[in-house]
Amino acid sequence: MALLEVKNLHVEFPTRRGVLKALRDVNFTLEKGERLGIVGESGAGKSLAAFAIINLLSKPGRISEGEIIFEGQDLSKMDDTQLRSVRGNRISMIFQDPMMTLNPVLTIGTQMIETLQAHRNISKEEARLIAIDRLNEVRIPSAEERLESYPHELSGGMRQRVVIAIALLTEPAMIIADEPTTALDVTIQAEIMSLMLDLCKMHNVGLILITHDLAVVSQVTQKIMVMYAGRVAEQGPTRDVIQNPRHPYTRGLMSALPQQNQAGKRLYQIPGSMPTLDAMPEGCPFNPRCEYVGERCYTTVPELEDLGGHMARCFKARELKESGSLS
Repeated sequence: MALLEVKNLHVEFPTRRGVLKALRDVNFTLEKGERLGIVGESGAGKSLAAFAIINLLSKPGRISEGEIIFEGQDLSKMDDTQLRSVRGNRISMIFQDPMMTLNPVLTIGTQMIETLQAHRNISKEEARLIAIDRLNEVRIPSAEERLESYPHELSGGMRQRVVIAIALLTEPAMIIADEPTTALDVTIQAEIMSLMLDLCKMHNVGLILITHDLAVVSQVTQKIMVMYAGRVAEQGPTRDVIQNPRHPYTRGLMSALPQQNQAGKRLYQIPGSMPTLDAMPEGCPFNPRCEYVGERCYTTVPELEDLGGHMARCFKARELKESGSLS
């Protein structure tokens, strides 16, 4: 049995102008210790899909359909009390800005000890020893002394290491990391991603990494899910999707990477922008921006087609498959 299985997930937002469908028919699985990357532009629905797993949706957002099976239990059917035993315990979350995660008026030690005691029946001293151990794991020097520090006394990279340590405190089965390096300097980003990868392997923790950076996904994850306008556009093994993208949107994202362009030439940009929920085009939502658009694309939403473990939501997925990888 998979650690996590998301089946036919739909999320909607009721408004005065009607119901806006933010996620439609999202399906994916995550095995224990496996790493999945969810990528796409802002507004694609990648963070929403992750937040829906532990029902952190902003009101009036709601799960209107589907199942979220985690360790054999359907999280979508749990009430807030039941979910509290899962959030921060079996499933931890790492957000992109550690200053929004950490309480600025409490020491690092206080926050770590309170987190542990909220989920474990242990003494303060036992919690303190576990906190020191976790800070050592994330390679924070003088871990015992750092327990007395406040978040503002640490650098951005150190704060994110503390957040990762807190995420690992309760020995979760899965971590959701939402753009965990966006707020950090480029020189620190690689260190943090390498650290997360090592710790996930060490603790056999499942990881869902949400990012817009395909380069990071290619180095860290085993599977990838590309989202566009609330739907899964393409998914499969990371290496296969990166080397042989079979949806025009994924091909566009790959072409936009700096390493795909020649020095001195203008970087490639996918024309147009992501449609808003209240102005979704008929048919395939990518049709206004697609260079391969055909008549069917304006009237019908394509189904996810299985191309041998690699799936793409495009009428021309097989033609793109045969065309090979991008040069």
